[in-house]
Order: sequence, then structure tokens, then C-alpha cells
Amino acid sequence: MNKPYKDFQFKQFCIQHNNAAMKIGTDGILLGAWVDVSNAKKVLDIGTGTGIIAIMQAQKNNSLDIDALEIDTSACIDAQHNFNNCPWSKRLKLHHLSLSAFQPQKAYDTIISNPPFFDNSLASKSIERNHARHNSSLHFNTIISFAIKNLSKNGSLSLILPVDQGILCTINAEKYGLFLVRKCNVFPNSIKKQHRLLLEFSKTKKTLIESNLIIETNNRHEYTEDYKSLTRDFYIIFD
Repeated sequence: MNKPYKDFQFKQFCIQHNNAAMKIGTDGILLGAWVDVSNAKKVLDIGTGTGIIAIMQAQKNNSLDIDALEIDTSACIDAQHNFNNCPWSKRLKLHHLSLSAFQPQKAYDTIISNPPFFDNSLASKSIERNHARHNSSLHFNTIISFAIKNLSKNGSLSLILPVDQGILCTINAEKYGLFLVRKCNVFPNSIKKQHRLLLEFSKTKKTLIESNLIIETNNRHEYTEDYKSLTRDFYIIFD
């Protein structure tokens, strides 16, 4: 029997997403492409899902050792398969654990997460899909608390969130001692309202670097040059 979901082919690797509750989406690819790991050595991807964000970092920096954390068993099946079959498998380690159960033995230079963001919305009948979609299973405040304890001195935390949650996250992060240093306002197209925030936090206050990104022109599936530039190293369609 054929798989209900086709594997997603990128330029240098392929992603199986047949088992994970949440399939390949724009948010994960956006965050994976936007995160700066140029000076990092140790990286943690919280809620790795299919492993897409972790693998993208491995492609970007050959010096990285990457831990990927995932609570859901079905998603772990996909993530481990994808890790095993990508060119950087030796530098990727999957941990089938919740964040509360994870006890790292090292500080991380970069912590990344595309956390669930549905709040007070109708729950699905699927427990796995609820974990993947609803922030009751992994709230950004929990990630912030973990990051402040487990980031290296010059380390960074990078997240993607809806605008309202991103604003609240920024306020809460500063209370913990994490300061917003880089921010990207993401718009679906030029006529729709902003729908996502890409956020990078540091333990050290710095001058905020802010940018805007429009994903599509006003024609569906016609992408802007900025989006192409950001994701060109990964998408086959942007040769």
C-alpha cells in the first residue's frame, strides 16, 4: 500500500513525514532557514517533529553537534528515519523525551523550537496531534525557563510564533533575563496581515536587528525574492 504522504525532497536530503502528527510546513522551514548557527558548536532542537529543523542546521554548519528532543513516538519514527538517511547522521542525536525529563550534560550555543501554538482551541481526538498543535504540551514559557539555564554564555534561543504570542513571549523572556536581539516580521503576502514572528533571544542586551519578510507575491505559490533568498539552499524549486 502506498504511503498517504509523499516524502518531501529537499536539495540535499529527504523528509519522511508519514507518521508525525504535524507534516512539513512553512513555519518549520522558515525557522530552520532563518536561525543563525554560524558560530555555534552545540545545538538543541526542542520538539523536533520530523527532524527538519535539526537537519537544516546540520547542512548549514559542518561543525555542529545537534540534539533533537521529541515526546511523540510517531514523530520519533519519522525523525530517526530522516536522521539516519541524511548526509549528517553522525552529528544528529534524537532523544525520545519530554523537555521536563531531559537533563542535558552540556550548555547549548543555540536552542531552537517551533513550538505548538494553539491556545484554548478545540482539541483534536488524536492525542499525538494535540501534543503537536497545542501549547499545553510545550509552552514558550517552559522553553524560555529551560533556555536560561542551559544556554552557553553567548548562546541564543530562536523561536517562531504567531504575532500575539510572540509579543507576549518577548515580554516574558526579558523577565527571565533573555533579551530580543533579532526579529523578523513575517507576512503571507503584501495585502495580508502579519501572521508570524521569528525571534532570537540572547542573555546579553544588544541593538535589535529587525526585518520584514513577505512569503508570496499576490499570486498564490509565486514567491518573493526575499523568501527565495532565505530558503534557496534547501528548496529544489529555487535553483
